[in-house]
Amino acid sequence: MNVHRLLLLLLFSLGYGVSYTQTITGIVKEKGSGLPLPFANVFINNTTLGAATDMDGKFVIQGNLPEQLELVASFVGYRTVSKVINRKGQSEFRQDFELELIEDNLNEVELKAKRDRNWERNYATFKYVFLAVPEDPYGQEIEILNPWVIDFERVRSNDELNYIRASAQQPLKIVNRALGYEIEYFLQDFRMRWGASRYYGLAFYKEMATVDSTFRSKWREGRLINYRSSVRHMALSFLLKNPEIQDFNFYQARATIPKEDRTNDYYYELGKSIFPVNVGTIYTKPLGNGSYRIYLPERIEVHHLAQPWTNDYYANIYKAISWIATPNGYFDVDRYGAPVNPTQVVLSGYVGRQRMARSLPLDFVPDVGLTEFVEDLKVFHHRYVTLNNQREKPWLTTNKAFYHPGETMWIGGLMLYQNPVMQDTLSRVVYVNVLNEEYKSVHQARFPIQNGKISGGITLPDSLRKGNYLLRAYTRWSLNYGKRDVFELPFPILNTNEILAINEPDQEKLFGDFDVVSSHTVSDSSFYRVMDLELKVLDDFENPIDSEFILSVVEGSQSQEVHEKDQLESHLNWLEDDLANTFDSEMPNPIEYGISVEGKYFPNKKRGTLATVITLVKGDLEDYGRVNSDSAGRFWASGFQFRDTAQIAIAALDPKMRSLGKVELIPFQHPIFLGTFPKRSYQVEIRPDSAHSMMDIAEDYYLLDEFVKEAQELKPQSSGENNYGYGTPTQEVGPDRLERQTMGEILGYLGFNLNTFKFRNYNFLETVGMPLLIIDGVQLAFLDTSDFRNTLLDFEPSQLESIKVYSDNVSKTIFGMAGYAGVIMIETKKGFRTGPDSDRKFNSEGFQIVDVAGFSSFPEFPKDPPSDQFLSQKPTIYWEPNAQTVEGVYKTKIKVPYGVKLLRIRVEGRTMEGDSFSKMLKIEI
Repeated sequence: MNVHRLLLLLLFSLGYGVSYTQTITGIVKEKGSGLPLPFANVFINNTTLGAATDMDGKFVIQGNLPEQLELVASFVGYRTVSKVINRKGQSEFRQDFELELIEDNLNEVELKAKRDRNWERNYATFKYVFLAVPEDPYGQEIEILNPWVIDFERVRSNDELNYIRASAQQPLKIVNRALGYEIEYFLQDFRMRWGASRYYGLAFYKEMATVDSTFRSKWREGRLINYRSSVRHMALSFLLKNPEIQDFNFYQARATIPKEDRTNDYYYELGKSIFPVNVGTIYTKPLGNGSYRIYLPERIEVHHLAQPWTNDYYANIYKAISWIATPNGYFDVDRYGAPVNPTQVVLSGYVGRQRMARSLPLDFVPDVGLTEFVEDLKVFHHRYVTLNNQREKPWLTTNKAFYHPGETMWIGGLMLYQNPVMQDTLSRVVYVNVLNEEYKSVHQARFPIQNGKISGGITLPDSLRKGNYLLRAYTRWSLNYGKRDVFELPFPILNTNEILAINEPDQEKLFGDFDVVSSHTVSDSSFYRVMDLELKVLDDFENPIDSEFILSVVEGSQSQEVHEKDQLESHLNWLEDDLANTFDSEMPNPIEYGISVEGKYFPNKKRGTLATVITLVKGDLEDYGRVNSDSAGRFWASGFQFRDTAQIAIAALDPKMRSLGKVELIPFQHPIFLGTFPKRSYQVEIRPDSAHSMMDIAEDYYLLDEFVKEAQELKPQSSGENNYGYGTPTQEVGPDRLERQTMGEILGYLGFNLNTFKFRNYNFLETVGMPLLIIDGVQLAFLDTSDFRNTLLDFEPSQLESIKVYSDNVSKTIFGMAGYAGVIMIETKKGFRTGPDSDRKFNSEGFQIVDVAGFSSFPEFPKDPPSDQFLSQKPTIYWEPNAQTVEGVYKTKIKVPYGVKLLRIRVEGRTMEGDSFSKMLKIEI
């Protein structure tokens, strides 16, 4: 129960409400002729999900479909057909039908309201068996509108008792005014005899329409009451392990006690003929197809605690009582508790009263009327909801549409999130691979993800041959979900004398589209021209709207065409692609918050424990952290921030700083390409002689001063007033609070829990060590729990100047591995303010030193070339992967080589509300 509560809190932190939408399409035809049947009904048995065919016999059904369903097709005068379908995780599938004409019986249906006396008598019994028991008040509000379609016959059998069989050539039209449903019921088998009856059929429910709030309230209350006592509700209590919350008590009824030995005293029988059942001991298991198997011991007696009821079974119990028996020892249900095979379970008592008057469609789920139950139901389904909420997928675009061997491919992109709220707890590393048509990797790189954006570059090998290539991108976490969460972008590599033929795209603006309008001025300098470019992003009413986008400007002979499938708008369809209800994975790839180190620890002693503390240090204490290895010795550390290669010292140490064993790193295995190699159609032209030497060669460019300055500014400074160069903290407190509150109160205000040593809403699903403690600029490394707590609580708040914290992903980005669990920075009133660069040096004795690859270095695009040199003509004139408007306007300066007369501009991105847009522009200069 506690686990369910924890998951529930987790679920609410994510936000519940992800809907799983699947689609069934198909066509209904007449058998023999093959002609389509318009206006035929197709529905999922016992649900409200259905549709009528159009004039071509086609139908579409959408909704949250069970993994196994019974699809039904019917048409007046034709034999109804049903098919059991296992979706096997498919979100879209097709099912066609052929219906057979019932020629012999078309004229035998007697359309009259009255039959002979025997028919009337059988029909009265039929209603009690089918609609409602005699004393049920719900029986007064349910009616069969076409009873004349029912026929009865007496069946004599040598194998069993004689019985009355009912049949109907047409569906029964039922209206249930108590629960607000119109029902079409296709009766398939109905048998009634003295003391026992059974029936089976196919039902399609439709919500009754009304504007009267009284009726809506009545229907809602009635549905809730009947759901409480349904077998679905009871089955879910077994799965959720919470019968008390759902108002049930379960008992095992001993079948071996003769009825004459029983009494009607509940308290006397308790412990003799009935025994309380601990639901936690009821074995349930998923079957892997979206359904579950529930194993029940003998016969189960159910007491409905929320349903007052007079009964003759016990003289001192005034609650409804039901019994459940399973001839096979188990019964299967779907994830909403509905029995998959009704013949597996035998119901009697109060639950046996549920005739059609009290029946609900299988897709009915109670709302807030059963608050705690609904919450636990959400928790039960949390795996699909939670994992879907955590899905992410990169989308990338490049500076141009084709490349030559040896050129630099500049990359920009965005991360797509199924739940944007989860962004701060998801990946900070994206892997980018280039594959050839033989599925071999010709280049691998990894780049940081910053604020959901991606920027990088790849220098293509000059040995590449002409052909089709594939740019793939994924995070380590997204690999858990399969190929649909991996990004793929096909592109060609051409010979150096070739270019892509340019197809002028038709960009007619439609209502509702966003528009990008450009204006520019050009001035000349001694060595190149300077274009002041202004771009306005406008909504459909021509109002400016803020957005973020990727801007690429190429020389006029270069193609900027992007295939529709590769545009951001097409990839946003992924947001509608929910996980299958049957998705199951051990999620072997963890979330990366930076450069990660994975390995295994081997103790020196043969019987030494494999679970221990692993210390990792980058360089000379530039970054460090501690993680725990598991019971198999495996450890995982994530959060380092560096480019190229760095030396990491790793060790498991005893209290005297002596090595306890050795470690071996586990390299990351890039995924193998599966599936058909995607290609895009294109046409090639021989490029003009004047453009033969035009290539994007990164080495010809100069690094910008602004990038060097930016890198220098990241270095911590020795001043507490500017937070030692670490940037703005997540939260802070000053003298006003420090003078009047205790340290515990202050830390609580800052979101830190001294019991768990964690910040609230942080490190989702992660096991982390102590936060980094910085005192007057000095980082206190390797503090264990006791030292951390004592050091922190030894301070008297009134003697402090400030306490600042870095939590969320701010700490991971700025402090790397050391800030994995957050940072607490304390400034004392008498601090010596040494700054982080103290004389303290790292002693690597007892550590293993290993080389670890960091983020890939790449040549930054030169936006500001030297002012005293002529610019040579290049295919890519300007590249900005992180453009952003201010009040709908973006301004920039572009240095253009002399001789360039035409520029092609591509703008692709999204508004701050998440709507995508794309625009191709031409500018003559």
